[in-house]
Amino acid sequence: MKRYLVPLLLAIVVAVATHAAVIEAIPVMLMRGAMSRMLSHGSSNQWLAAKRVTAQSRTVIRPSPELAYSACVYDLSQGPVHMRVQAMNDYWSLSLFEANSDNFYIADNRTASGGVDIWLLGDRPANGPPPAGVMIVRSPSDRGIGLIRRHATNAAQWPQIEAARREDRCESVQ
Repeated sequence: MKRYLVPLLLAIVVAVATHAAVIEAIPVMLMRGAMSRMLSHGSSNQWLAAKRVTAQSRTVIRPSPELAYSACVYDLSQGPVHMRVQAMNDYWSLSLFEANSDNFYIADNRTASGGVDIWLLGDRPANGPPPAGVMIVRSPSDRGIGLIRRHATNAAQWPQIEAARREDRCESVQ
């Protein structure tokens, strides 16, 4: 019995370590894939406005046909990124996700009725303070994804959404 104890304990330790490594690695790998797919349609620090959702849409897992999506892969390695999201009369939200897919910030029409205007900061400090009225949000990672969702129940709302999208910002702070 004792001669099986050491291999059994070793197998348990290896299984636990493997499990922990996989649990840590999967979200990072999924986010890398998502960022890579998004960057194939544009560049970092730029909102990418998705087309209207149809039954064939699959860039977001089970996208809702009642939502208009915009996404920005942010890169804080060169300094802060300015994100601004225009408010709408109906539901809208901004969610920020770090490189391991954890959601670290959210604002919506209930918590920020006038829209969102932030400087997203990583480890690198800003060269100066943000303009008046711009809030600082710290990202746990230098790369991640910002996601805007806007409620769009009918075609008549799309011109309003397109106008708001033209005012949205996701850009490096110079």
